[in-house]
Amino acid sequence: MKTLRNVLWLFAVAAGAATAQTTEPLTIDTHVDIPFGYMRESRFDVGKDTQLKVDLGKMERGGLDGAFFVIYVGQGPLTTAGYAKAVAQAAKKYDAIDLMLKRYPDRIRMARTPEEVRANHAAGKLSAMIGIENSYSLGHDIKRLDAAFARGARYLGLVHVGNNDLCGSSLPDTKLGDKADDNLGITDFGRQVVRRANQLGMMVDISHASDACVRDVLALSTAPIIGSHSSSRAITNHPRNLPDDLLKAIADKGGVVQAVAYKEFLKIDPAREAAEKKMQAAVAKGAGDKEYDSEKHDYLPAYAQGMRQIQKDHPLATLDDYLDHIQHMVKVAGVDHVGIASDFDGGGEITGWMDASQTHNVTAGLRARGFSEADIGKIWGGNLLRVWAQVQQVSHPYDRLFDEAVARFHIPGLAVGVIDHGQVVFRRAAGERVVGSGQAVDTGTLFKIASNSKAMTTAMLARLVAAGKLHWDDPVTKYLPQFRMYDPWVTREIQVRDLLIHDSGMRAGAGDLMLWPEPNDFTRKDILAGLAYLKPAYSFRSRYAYDNLLYVVAGEVASAAGGAPYETLLRREVFKPMGMDRCQVGAFSRDGVGNVAQPHIRKDDANVLIHADGPEVPAITSAAAGGVRCSLDDMLRWADNWLDPTPADLKWLDADQRRPLWSAQMPMPISGHKRAWDDTHLYAYGYGWRLADVDGRWSVSHTGTLAGMYSTLSLLPDEKSGFVILMNGGGEDARDALAEALMKQFTAPGEQRTVGYFADQMKQAAAAPEKASRAPDTSSRKPVSVGDASAYIGVWQDPWFGQVSICPLADGKVGFVSARSPMMEGHLERVGKRDLVQWHHPEADVEPWLDVGSDGVMHLSKVDPDGDFSNDFEDLAFKRVGDCARH
Repeated sequence: MKTLRNVLWLFAVAAGAATAQTTEPLTIDTHVDIPFGYMRESRFDVGKDTQLKVDLGKMERGGLDGAFFVIYVGQGPLTTAGYAKAVAQAAKKYDAIDLMLKRYPDRIRMARTPEEVRANHAAGKLSAMIGIENSYSLGHDIKRLDAAFARGARYLGLVHVGNNDLCGSSLPDTKLGDKADDNLGITDFGRQVVRRANQLGMMVDISHASDACVRDVLALSTAPIIGSHSSSRAITNHPRNLPDDLLKAIADKGGVVQAVAYKEFLKIDPAREAAEKKMQAAVAKGAGDKEYDSEKHDYLPAYAQGMRQIQKDHPLATLDDYLDHIQHMVKVAGVDHVGIASDFDGGGEITGWMDASQTHNVTAGLRARGFSEADIGKIWGGNLLRVWAQVQQVSHPYDRLFDEAVARFHIPGLAVGVIDHGQVVFRRAAGERVVGSGQAVDTGTLFKIASNSKAMTTAMLARLVAAGKLHWDDPVTKYLPQFRMYDPWVTREIQVRDLLIHDSGMRAGAGDLMLWPEPNDFTRKDILAGLAYLKPAYSFRSRYAYDNLLYVVAGEVASAAGGAPYETLLRREVFKPMGMDRCQVGAFSRDGVGNVAQPHIRKDDANVLIHADGPEVPAITSAAAGGVRCSLDDMLRWADNWLDPTPADLKWLDADQRRPLWSAQMPMPISGHKRAWDDTHLYAYGYGWRLADVDGRWSVSHTGTLAGMYSTLSLLPDEKSGFVILMNGGGEDARDALAEALMKQFTAPGEQRTVGYFADQMKQAAAAPEKASRAPDTSSRKPVSVGDASAYIGVWQDPWFGQVSICPLADGKVGFVSARSPMMEGHLERVGKRDLVQWHHPEADVEPWLDVGSDGVMHLSKVDPDGDFSNDFEDLAFKRVGDCARH
C-alpha cells in the first residue's frame, strides 16, 4: 500500500508545478529555530544562500509563505544566574529577528495578527512571526511576557526538555534534578503566565509539556491552545508526541496541533540516535569542547560529513511517515485542528522535506493522500490563523493594546479611557507618577494635557459668544487695543476666529521661545508686544501653520470680554459646570491637590524625570494654549459632554454654539500616514479641534505634547464613541501608535492592528531614504576658544526675546546665557567653520547655529532643520548692545 502511495506522491509532485500558481495554499510553518549567530554572522544571513534549512531564498523557492521563528533557550538551573542567562540569550534572538526584518523589508515582513499574514501574502511578501520555546526565558518575571508580546511574540511554549518554573516537561532532565518518571502539572507561576497570555491574546503552546501539564492548561485557559510542533503518540510512541485523548481534548476546545517533521518523533531508531550522539561527541571534541552544543557544532564541516554517513547507515523518516501522522491526527481531532511544523534548524528533517525549498512536496503529498484543496489550506495555515484570531478575540483588546504600548515604549505612567456608544467601557491607569517612587498612577492622577487645552479655551469663548459678550468675527483690537502684528493691515483685519485656526501667516511655532522651555519669565504682556516683531512667512489666511502664541492672545481676549483673568474664567465657565473637579489651571499647591504625574524622557534606556513640579506650581503664560492639567476621569467627562450631551450639557453650551467649533475653518495638509492608515481625504482645523474622515467615519480629535507629557482625545461623534490617552513619558510615537490601534478597534476592527504594527510602520518610514535625517554630523565638535569667538563676545538684544550674553567662562569655554529663559544656557562649540550652542539642560533639546552677518546682526538657526518647530530660532535677530561684565 505504501508503494502505491509513494507512486501517487511522485506523480503529484510532478503535476503540482502546473497548478502551483493557482492552487497553492497559504503555507505557515509554526516552528523554525534560529542559531545565536543568526543574522550577525555571514553564514547565517538569511538573505543569502546559507547552511540553514530556512532562509529567504529557500522559502521563496519552496513556497513557504510564513514561519514562526522561535525564541528558544535551553533549560538551566532555576536560579538568579540561570534566569539572567536565559533572558540575555532570548534578547539576542529577538534582536536577530529584528535585524532580518530591517535588512530585508522588501522580502519579509513581521506579522502580529492573522490579518497581517494575509496582507503580506497578498503583497507578495513573506511573513515572519515569533514564538517562544521554553518560557524559562521569562526569567520568572511575568512582566517579561508583556515585553515579549510587544516585541511580536504570538505563541508561548511553556517548557522544553527538563521541568521548569512553569510546567512539567514531557522529557524530564535528570541532570537538572528531575525524576525520570516525573509527570508534573502546571505551577502557580505557570497559571499566572497562562492567564496573562489569555489577556494579551497570545497563543499558549503545550508542545514539550507533560501530559499532566497539558490537562492543566486545557482546564485553565479561556482561549483555544496549540501544540506548535507535536505529532501522534499512537503512530510513534514517543513522549514528545500527543496521545489521542489529548489530541481530541485540544480539538474539543477549538485548538490546533501542528504535526512536526522531526525525525525521532516519526521514527524511533535507537541505533541512529546512538550514532548521532557518538558523532556529536566526536565533533565537539574535535572543536576543543567538552560537550556538544548544537548552536556551535551543527554547522561545522565535520558535523555535516558525519551526518551524511549516518543518513546512509540509518535512513531518516520519510515524508510518507510524516503524512501518516497527519492522517491519523485528522482522523482523531478533525481536519480543522491539525497543522504543520518542520522544526527546521532545530533537528527537523525528513526525506522529502529536508529544508524549506522542498515545501511544495508536502502539499503534493497531501494531495496524493486525497485531501481536498480546502482541507490542505486548513492544514497548511488556515487552522492556525483561525485559532490565532479566536485567541485574540478572547483577550480584552483594550487591555492588550494598553499593555503592549507600556511594554514596547517603556511608558512610566499611562491612563486610557474608552467610550463606546455613549458608555465608558474601559478605564485603566497603571505605572508611576514618578519612576521609582512607588506612587501609583490612577484614574484621578493629574496629567498635563498640553494642546488639548485649546478646545477648553474655545469652549470658554463659545460661552462668551452665547452670552453676547463677543463675536467670532470681532476684530482682536476691539478687546486688546495694544495688540499688534508685524503687518499693520493684518493687525486691523485679524479677527477672534483667526486666533484659533492657525492662519496668521507666521511660521509654525513662531515665538514659542517665549513659552518654552519652562520656566521662563515671559508674560502675556510680553507676547502681545513681541508679536509685532515676528515676520510672516506666508500671506495672511493663505495656509495652515500651527501656532501657540495666538491662543495665548485668545485667552486675553476672553479675559477682556469676560471681565476676569483667563484662569478664573476657565474654572468658572468650564471646570465647574462640567464637574471636572480635578482639573487645574494657574497656580496650585502640588501636595495640596495631590496625585500629580511628573514628566519623563527616555535616556540611556531608562526613564528620567525632567522639569519636576515644586511644592507650589506657578501659573504659566501658555495656559490658554497648553497649560491645563486634568485626570482621566475628568477627560472622560469632557469627552462624554461632546459625544452624548445631556440636557444639562446642552444648557451649558447649545448645539448652535457647538457647531462652529467642529466646523472646518482651515484646511490642513494630509500626511502620508493619515492617507495610508486612515484613508483620510479631508483634514481641517476647527476651533481647537482637528477634523478628519477616518476609514469613512467622521472624527474630531486633538493631541497634546509638552516636555515629557503626551495626550490624545479622539472622538467619533456619529457613533458616540472615542478615547482618551494620558502619558507622562514614552514619546510621541508611543502615543500615536496606541491612538491608531485604539481607533482601529472602532473603524476597522477586522484588521486587528496592534500597537507594534503602527510603531514598526513609523520606524520604517523614519528609516526610508526620503526621511533620512537632514541633521549634519557634528561629532567633530570642539569648544570654541575665547579668541575664536570674538565675533560673538558681548551682550546681544533681540526685540522680542530679550538679551543673551555670550561671554568667557572660568573653564576657558565661551558661554551662552539667556536673560529671560534660564534653561537656554550652554556653551559654544565649533564644527568645521561654523559654531553652535551646546545646551546644558535637557529641556533645551534642539541646538542652534550662530551666524553674524556683515550687517552685524546675529541670527540663529536649527542645526537639525527638522527639529521641533517650537525652537523658533529663525525669528531671532540679535544686535550687540554691550560688553560682557568683568569679574
